[in-house]
Amino acid sequence: MKIEDVKGRLLQDNYIDIAAEEYLKFKESNEYGERYKESVLKKLNDYLKNKRITAENILEVIKEFQNQNPPSGSFVHWKSMLDLLNFAMQAPFKVAELLNFLYEDSADLNLRIKRFIDSAKDYNPKSSFGTPLVGYLLAGYDMRRYPLYKDDAFKDFLKSFGIDEFSKDVAEKYYNYYSICEILIDYFGKKGYIKNPSMLDAQDFIFCITSYKQLMCKIAVKYLYGHAKMLHTFEEDITEFIKYINNLPKDYIVHLKNKYSENEKVNLIRFKIAEMILQNERITIEDFEKLKNDVQSKSEKNILKPWSDFGILFPFYYDRFKEKVNIELKKIYNTIKSIKHFSDFEFKENKFICDFEGPANFGSSRCGIALYPNDKETHKTSSQLFFDVSAKGVRYGLYIGSELQQKIKGEVEDIEIITNVEDFSFSKVEKKLVDVFDKFKNINYSGQNNEESVREAKKPEISVDFDRTLRLENLFFEDEEILLKRISTALKSGKHIILTGPPGTGKTKLAKEICKSYGVEYEMVTAMSDWSTYDTIGGYKPDINGTLFFDEGVFLRLFKDKNSKTLTNKWLIIDEINRADIDKAFGALFSVITGQKVILSFKTKEGENIVIRPQEGDDDIYPTDHEYIVPRDFRIIGTMNTFDKTSLYEMSYAFMRRFAFIPITIPKNIDGELVDKYLKIWGIEDRSINNVNLKEGLAEVWEITNKYRKIGPGIIEDVARYVSIEGDYTSAVILYILPQFEGLLESEIKNFVEELCQSKVSDFAKQKEKLKDFVGDFFGISF
Repeated sequence: MKIEDVKGRLLQDNYIDIAAEEYLKFKESNEYGERYKESVLKKLNDYLKNKRITAENILEVIKEFQNQNPPSGSFVHWKSMLDLLNFAMQAPFKVAELLNFLYEDSADLNLRIKRFIDSAKDYNPKSSFGTPLVGYLLAGYDMRRYPLYKDDAFKDFLKSFGIDEFSKDVAEKYYNYYSICEILIDYFGKKGYIKNPSMLDAQDFIFCITSYKQLMCKIAVKYLYGHAKMLHTFEEDITEFIKYINNLPKDYIVHLKNKYSENEKVNLIRFKIAEMILQNERITIEDFEKLKNDVQSKSEKNILKPWSDFGILFPFYYDRFKEKVNIELKKIYNTIKSIKHFSDFEFKENKFICDFEGPANFGSSRCGIALYPNDKETHKTSSQLFFDVSAKGVRYGLYIGSELQQKIKGEVEDIEIITNVEDFSFSKVEKKLVDVFDKFKNINYSGQNNEESVREAKKPEISVDFDRTLRLENLFFEDEEILLKRISTALKSGKHIILTGPPGTGKTKLAKEICKSYGVEYEMVTAMSDWSTYDTIGGYKPDINGTLFFDEGVFLRLFKDKNSKTLTNKWLIIDEINRADIDKAFGALFSVITGQKVILSFKTKEGENIVIRPQEGDDDIYPTDHEYIVPRDFRIIGTMNTFDKTSLYEMSYAFMRRFAFIPITIPKNIDGELVDKYLKIWGIEDRSINNVNLKEGLAEVWEITNKYRKIGPGIIEDVARYVSIEGDYTSAVILYILPQFEGLLESEIKNFVEELCQSKVSDFAKQKEKLKDFVGDFFGISF
C-alpha cells in the first residue's frame, strides 16, 4: 500500500481526532509512563550536537547510547547495542563513517539506513541490527526530526486501519513509519492538537494508543459510540438518513452501485438509489417509496416484510466503516480476554462479536461482544461476560443466553451501565467482569465437576473439516471449479500445497482465502534467503538477566498456546517459498511432517530436551512443557513465482514429495469483458480515458505485456487504480509493469515499447520519450 493510500485510511473518519483528544488527556494522568523519553533523548541530542564522530571516539559515542538506553520501555534491546559496540571494536573507521552518513540530513533517508544495515549485516548476519536500533540512533541525534521505533506498536497501529505491514526490510519499514509520523505531525499542527509538534509527539502517540489498554479501549468506545448515535438518529428519522445519503462522496456511491449491480430484491433498491444519485439526482422520501413499490411489484411474495426503511438504507452509511468498527470491537474483545484473572479459562475463540449489522444483518444502532466457554455451542446456551455500546451508552457485566434462561430458575443478569461515555474507563469494566466471573462459571457448570468442566472448556479445536466447500470472496479465476477441486483434494489427502504462477495472479490472497474457508487460523511469513533453523525452529536467547532460554521460532509458535500450553493448529503460509534454502530452514520440522519424532539439542530451563513429534491420537492434545506436537490436520501453503523459480533456491525431491504444486494461471482470453469483471471486483468505475474505455485500454496493455512477461490481474489492478485517478497509462506501466521485465533480452523490451506506442492507447505514443528514458536508465538500453 502506498503512503497516499495510508493517509486516506488514517483520515477517512474522526478516529484520529478521538485518539488525539484522549491521548492528550492521558498524558496528563498518572497512568502515563513515557515522560522519561524526552529527557533521555535530550541528553543524547546535546551530546551529539556539533560532534564529529571519528574512529577515535566511536566507542565513546556508542557507550553513551548504551548508558542512556533505558533497561525497559520503548527504546532498543540491550543486545542490539552490544552488537553495535562489538562491530565498532572490530571496525572503528567503518562504523564512524556509517554513523556520520546516517546523520547526513541532506541524503536520502532510505539510502542512509540501507547502507548502515547492509554493512552491519555483512559484519555479522546474526546480529540484532533492526529497525528499533535505527530509530534510537536517529532519535538520539535529533528527536524532533526522527522518531523512536517500536515494532509491535507500529504493527498494531497499522492493524487499527486494516493495513498489513509494508515491508520486512529495515530501511523501507522505518521510512514508511517516518512518513506516517510526518502525516500525524502535519495533522496535529493543522488541527491545533499540539503546538509545534515533533516526531517525538508522533512516536509517543502511536506507542500510547496501541500499548496502554485503558487508552486503547477508551478511544474504541468513543469511536463506536459516535457511530451508534449517528445510526440511532437515522433509525428515528429516515428523512435525515436520506439527506445524509444525498451528500455522500461520489466514489463511495460508485462502490455501492457496483456492489449491488447484479442483485435483486432489497439490493436492487440500493442499486437504484446509487444510480439515481450518480445521475445527479437527489433522492427524496417519495422517490424511495416509489423504488420500494417498483421492486415489490416484481415479486408475488412480500419480499420487503422483514425490512425496515433503516435496514434497506443501512449500507449507505455502514459499508465504509464496517472494517474499522470490527477492528475496534476486536480490540475490546482481546483486552477483556487478556484480563489476568481469566488466564486459566478457555473462551470460545473470536465469538461472539456482533457489529452494527446485527446478528441477522438487518442493521442496528447497537454493537457488542460476549465471551462464553469454549465447550458451549453458542452464546445463547451459556452465561456470558457481556459488553455492548449503543446510543444510550455502554453496558457490561453478566448476561444469560436466551436458551439458557428458559432452563434455569432464579438466576438474574448483573449488568452495569455508563450513560456518559466520558466517564468510561476500562478499569471499571475489568472490576465488574472479575466480580461476576465466579457466578459466570457456576451458571455455566452448575451440577458438573468444575475442574473437569473447565478442562473440557479448554480443550482446543485442532481438527479441520476438509469436506467443507471452498469459497472465495473478491477473487476471480478461470476454471475456478477445477482449481478449488485440486486444492481441496490435495489438502484432504494429507498434502501441503504450493501455489505457483506468474506475479500478480492472486496466490497470496488465495492462500489466505483457503485458510478462511476452512476456518483455521494462520501465520504468514515471507521466505528469506538467510533463513536458518534459528528463525524457524528456534534457539537459545538471553533474557533480561543474561540467562539463556529456548526461544521458539516461527514454526513452533504455530503448535502451542504460550499461556494455556494446549495444542494449537495454525496453518503456515510461506510467501515466495523458493527464496529460502527451505531444506535447511525447515530442519527438524521436515522430519516431523514426514511422520518422525525429533529430539532437539536445546533444553528447557528444567533440563529436558525439546521434542517435536506428530500427533498420535485424538486425545493427544496436551503437550508437556518440553513437547511440541504437530497436529495431523496441520498444513503448509506456499506460494512461488514461476517468474524466478530457476534463479533461486531449489528444493529437494524429498521435500517436494510432501507438496502438491497447484498452478495459478493467468486468464487465457484477455478482453474488455474479462477486465470489466475484474473492475467490478476491484470497485473501479469503467470510463473513457484518453479516448479509450478503461477496460479496453487495460485489456490491450495486459495482452501486449503477456507476450513478453506473463503477469496476473494483481499487477493490472495496480495499473487500473493509477490510470483511473491520474489518467496516465505511461506512468502506470513504468511504475508497475516494466520493473517485472528484469532479465528479458534488450530486443524484447524495445519491441514491447514499440507495441505499446502503436496500440490504441494514444497516451503511450504521446509519452514515448518518457518510456524510452526510463528503459534507458533502468535497463541500460540505448534507443
